[in-house]
Amino acid sequence: MICGGTYTTLAQGGDGVLVAGKQALRQSDVDRLIEFYEWAFQAKFTAQQREQMRESMEREFRSDAAQARAGIDDVLGSYAKVKSLSPEEKEAKRAKFTPAFVENLRKAAGDPTSDLLVSIYDDAHSGGQSSEESTAAAGESAAAPVGNLSGIIGDWVWGHSGSSTYTNGGAYMGSNGSRFTYKFLANGSVEYTGIMNVMTGGCRMQVFSTKKGRANLSGDTLSIAWAPADFSRDDSCSPSKNYKKKLPAETETFKVRFQDSYGQKQLCLTGKDETCFSPGS
Repeated sequence: MICGGTYTTLAQGGDGVLVAGKQALRQSDVDRLIEFYEWAFQAKFTAQQREQMRESMEREFRSDAAQARAGIDDVLGSYAKVKSLSPEEKEAKRAKFTPAFVENLRKAAGDPTSDLLVSIYDDAHSGGQSSEESTAAAGESAAAPVGNLSGIIGDWVWGHSGSSTYTNGGAYMGSNGSRFTYKFLANGSVEYTGIMNVMTGGCRMQVFSTKKGRANLSGDTLSIAWAPADFSRDDSCSPSKNYKKKLPAETETFKVRFQDSYGQKQLCLTGKDETCFSPGS
């Protein structure tokens, strides 16, 4: 591989120099940056995507090494701070950061790195569709308004499961995972429940939220006026930090569309970001 005028051989799993010079790019820089994007997007890069990311970063370093180095150091410095936060704080940070970051990436359309990252994000959040299929589905739904509330009556669920934790003796302790549900009723009432489990070592933390409100759907615009919501945190290893509290009343507005995922109709709600829910059972 020719890098910065020299030949560099990367050993499997090593930390070779990808672009040599005063502002060098190493394989570890690529790996740590991908780790950050996987955290922000809640998506795993494929081997091909990792290679595309490496190639893109090499091009940026050869074009302007100082600017590329500064950008990487800024991202990795911020990520180091995020990694020191509690699981609850990490989730809050990601929820605030990712939508704005992805929006900025979309504005930079035509830039190879931005286009690659947008495609990875879209593929991870389009219910199994490719980014091109997701874009087409969004265009089709935009041409036909969803309608009134009767079109979304019922239970809608989004869930994600992760790794499980066991004792040394093999006893099950718990799993990482999240589940969010909406229940729309014919009289305009709506109920929401959100639960997140995080296992860290032998500790289990559960964050739980439930709220009720009134929904109104006009065309593809959904407005929900929420009453004060219940919110709680329960950490088995830090009981002194556990709490239950009421969150203030608020009104949320979403854009609504339907999509088909492997033959199943999904309800997609877009606020700061888009989440697609499957019919609940």
